Amino acid sequence: DPLWSQIRLEAQHVLSIEPDAGPQLYQHVLRQPSLLDALASIISHKIETELVPATALHALVLDQLRLSDDMKIHLDVVASANRNPSDSTALNALLFHQGLHALVCYRVAHRLWLAGRTGLAYYMQSTVSSKFAADIHPAAEIDGGIYLKVGGGVVIGETARVGRDVTILQGVTLGGTGKEVGDRHPKVEEGVILHSDATVLGNLRIGKGAVVTAKSIVTKEVPPLARVSGVPATVKSYRELKEAGYKDYDEDAKSREEECDLDCKMKKLHEGYLEDLDALSDTELCLDLGGDANCWDI
Repeated sequence: DPLWSQIRLEAQHVLSIEPDAGPQLYQHVLRQPSLLDALASIISHKIETELVPATALHALVLDQLRLSDDMKIHLDVVASANRNPSDSTALNALLFHQGLHALVCYRVAHRLWLAGRTGLAYYMQSTVSSKFAADIHPAAEIDGGIYLKVGGGVVIGETARVGRDVTILQGVTLGGTGKEVGDRHPKVEEGVILHSDATVLGNLRIGKGAVVTAKSIVTKEVPPLARVSGVPATVKSYRELKEAGYKDYDEDAKSREEECDLDCKMKKLHEGYLEDLDALSDTELCLDLGGDANCWDI
């Protein structure tokens, strides 16, 4: 796992210049065999309560997460490191990024929800909401590569769907109008950016690569690559889609010539490992659905 190897190297470097960080680094990183084990160790100590101690939470996290979750979490770590405006590293994202920790807890709660263990799933949701100010319903569906900023509170409703590589900043609400039942929450497609305090209400679609600016309230569907703002939000301009990522029309020529942004470069570095992980997760799903030896041919 190249990402885990990178994190361990970063930890060893930090330890060489800051020996006092040794206990934290050894407990949560250097003694752990994998990225998932490290996250389980960190999260279990952060959200433990008198009712559910850290040892039980650690076992629960590792028991519930599957290979497909492992791949999504790898992408989440890359997103958390690369899209953080401050000078961040994968190690810092792993240890300190509360949005990443909230996402991992959601993924555990989502597995519990799918298994019919709704009581424990709701318990996880409530605990994460109080610890990280992120109220994410365990039934929501969230893909990988998410950058989640939870400082000002984030709400994601039960029937919401969030695609890959979405950025969600503090104060964002993906909620219902209060007038609908059943499927009543937004569907956010790949590459969307939801700026601070943006609100999207109702069962509507935010198109691929769209941007919702800060404090906007969206009550109608947003076309792909559109930039919307206002109350209610309206289309102000459109973005340009390139293979390396999303670019704005008003960027200078030098930016247009960039072959690959930082997220893209990190994913290319790790794509071989992620492809193998994706294939294994398909095999795991086949076996879960009652498949036979033919599952290994996938």
